Formats: sequence, structure tokens, C-alpha cells
Amino acid sequence: MQAVNYTNARNNLKTLIDDACDNDEEIIITTKNDKSVVLISLDEYNRTHAALKREVQESIKEIERGDIIGIEEAFDKVLAKYEN
Repeated sequence: MQAVNYTNARNNLKTLIDDACDNDEEIIITTKNDKSVVLISLDEYNRTHAALKREVQESIKEIERGDIIGIEEAFDKVLAKYEN
């Protein structure tokens, strides 16, 4: 991952886009007023988006099946194992 300021990014945009697309590089672009963005390829965005969508759908299915336990029950289970 590389970080560049806005001026550098503006002056070298094609190179940064090529790095993001050809090398799966993630580039942080910063401004003087502490605003930042991350430049990633569309392919990386689509992979990440698809993975998150799958994880959310699986989590919803787990909740619907009742496979999720509450925080109190989880804490009690961890505490019981620690005490043994």
C-alpha cells in the first residue's frame, strides 16, 4: 500500500491507476485538511463487495437458523471454560 498527497496523485493519476489495476495496489490519497480516500481497482472493489455480500447473507441465514448466541450466553461459555 502506498500513500500519496493530492497533488502527487493529480500529477500521476494514470500511473496510480495502472498500479491499482495491474498490481492490485491500494493507494491512499491524502489532502492538506486530513481527508483521505483509497484508490483500488474496480476488480478489487467488486471482489470485496461480493465477499461482504456473501458474508452478510450467511450471517442472516445463521440468525434465521438460530445459530447465533447472545453476548451474555457467549460470555458465560467463555467464563465457564476459563474457570475449568
